[in-house]
Amino acid sequence: MPDFTNYPFNEAVNRATSARILVVDADTSVGDMIRDNFSQEGYQVESCQCGDDTYNIDLSQYKVVLLDLSIDDNSGLGLVEQIKQIYDPGEVAVIAYSVRMSPETIIAALNAGADDYLIKPFSIRELKARVRSVLRRR
Repeated sequence: MPDFTNYPFNEAVNRATSARILVVDADTSVGDMIRDNFSQEGYQVESCQCGDDTYNIDLSQYKVVLLDLSIDDNSGLGLVEQIKQIYDPGEVAVIAYSVRMSPETIIAALNAGADDYLIKPFSIRELKARVRSVLRRR
């Protein structure tokens, strides 16, 4: 059987799994659940509970921002737009999520600059797959 341990793909996977992720969600249990699951795979996960907290954080140190659109009385869309205006599109990926599953909400999030969208509650396996997908595209 061939030895793929030094195959370039493995290096890309290792870089991706050591990526830093920021969770912006008012529900601390969501941030804890994501941190616990992703840290087992080598990701570094931090969280904050409101969009205003992100103004004090250098988001360029994160590869992915996971953002609940309903934070701060539904100001999540504005935060997606701000992140995409401030940071280079290839620098920080934004995966938005919400309990709202209307096509209008999904389209608004994607038009605001979100790289992907999930409907809450979501499967942690699906979230991991989507994070890996946006990291591969970078």
